[in-house]
Amino acid sequence: MEVFSSLLVVSSFIFITNVLLTFYKRYYIYSFLFCCLTITSVLSHYTNDSYVKIIDKFFILAIVLYGGYLVCKKTTMNNQAKVLIIIITFLICVFLFYYGYLVNDYYFNPDKYIREKYHFILHIISSIGHHFITFL
Repeated sequence: MEVFSSLLVVSSFIFITNVLLTFYKRYYIYSFLFCCLTITSVLSHYTNDSYVKIIDKFFILAIVLYGGYLVCKKTTMNNQAKVLIIIITFLICVFLFYYGYLVNDYYFNPDKYIREKYHFILHIISSIGHHFITFL
């Protein structure tokens, strides 16, 4: 079993900010999803258990879909700048993940420290993007 990454365990706690903000803004489903993601992300990075990783990916997908639903529902002419920021943060995450997969870099770099650095960045950027969704 691979030793856990303290950087990724710690960076998983960034999602607590999403839990608190979405709860404060009365997005209770979103808050619940972020609470579950925080727990599964911490456990996933701490234990490296394949079953926990699958559950973690489920909550990632649920948050992406629910966030996309909220963007579609709440986009107006008055908040297009926020929507642009949301789209940019989403595209950065997609680029780091999928392009990184294709070229074996970023999130998929063979070097553990580079891979974890980009995974950490993915946590931060995705959290920021979802904060903007909450403020739409």
